[in-house]
Amino acid sequence: MAAPLRAWNRLLLLSGNQRPALSRSAFTASKEDLNEPDWIKVGLTFGSTIAVWVLLLKQHNELTIEYERRKAESQSVVVPNNEG
Repeated sequence: MAAPLRAWNRLLLLSGNQRPALSRSAFTASKEDLNEPDWIKVGLTFGSTIAVWVLLLKQHNELTIEYERRKAESQSVVVPNNEG
């Protein structure tokens, strides 16, 4: 069983693929305390979400006004009749 694994590892090393490190990441070394949330992250998350929604609604309102203006403009234009 060990011989095929060694051959496989040798093949991986020759192909240039590196084996993943078996150490813990520095960014996940400790678990977050769920009883005390990081209020800065919470505030930034909700703040950015609200900002995106405000910009989205503002753009939607501007586009709706432009649509209504063009719709009214196209209905007010009278096409001349060329029936002589």
